Amino acid sequence: MDVKIWTLDPAKLAYVEHVGPYSEVSKAWEKLCAWAGPNGLFNEKTKFYGVYYDDPGEVAPEALRSEACITIENEIAGTPEVKFKDFEGGKYAVATHLGPYEELVGSWTKFYGEWLPQSGMEHADSPCFEQYLNDPRSTKPEHLVTLLLMPVK
Repeated sequence: MDVKIWTLDPAKLAYVEHVGPYSEVSKAWEKLCAWAGPNGLFNEKTKFYGVYYDDPGEVAPEALRSEACITIENEIAGTPEVKFKDFEGGKYAVATHLGPYEELVGSWTKFYGEWLPQSGMEHADSPCFEQYLNDPRSTKPEHLVTLLLMPVK
């Protein structure tokens, strides 16, 4: 597994929370995009992140916590479901997953189970992210590119 260490810049995020199986986080994405599109928030600088708080091996599927997030330049009026927060940035181990989202669990397992123990680093006390580099609506699943972002110390 090819892993790089990056320092991520702070960013302002708009997000929608999701509680339930990670495979159903698309519901949060639909709500976020339905709000962001009409507000003109999508541009060439927009980054798309999934934030995952729980280990699905330790937390029941119905209790898994995640967020669908986009970067924004300035906070505007949200909705009861669209919230805002500041991402602090920091040191992250970054790996690339090529292929369908359904296969991400295998890449994460390898990242945590193989790379992390051999790296000499530790997982920092903040959640992991996925950064989605292409649009799943217009990209074949086998061509999807996702960055796996693990906070490290």
